[in-house]
Amino acid sequence: MEIGVKMAVDAPKETIWEHYINQEKRVLWEEDLEELQFDGEVKNGTTGRMKLKDMPAMDFVLSKIVDNEIYHDKYSIPNVGTVYFCHDITEEDGQLYVRHSIRSDEDNEIVLNVLTQISSDFPKVLWKLKKVVEA
Repeated sequence: MEIGVKMAVDAPKETIWEHYINQEKRVLWEEDLEELQFDGEVKNGTTGRMKLKDMPAMDFVLSKIVDNEIYHDKYSIPNVGTVYFCHDITEEDGQLYVRHSIRSDEDNEIVLNVLTQISSDFPKVLWKLKKVVEA
């Protein structure tokens, strides 16, 4: 199961990428982010920790990293299972797009409800990222 939002962005891939991997830049668009820590280089298999306001800190694993293109991290959520947060920078017909999605290997009503709740702010968050990187 996967839910996502895609938006055109007029900024270089490198600028967008920096706003995923640099906490000081990421808080400019992910306003509820309190902590983003990597336990090494930003590459496949690196672990880290993220904390959002009013939420417990969560450990993650970078599951798929392609510099300036793909930033996917994997979380284990109790009673839900493994959840992937996917941030993709793509180009189609000369236009850059950013897509934020959340997916799970499970398909059931609990997962549907959790993914729907988590993804409910994706359009606003993606719009904020667009405005920040285009400024």
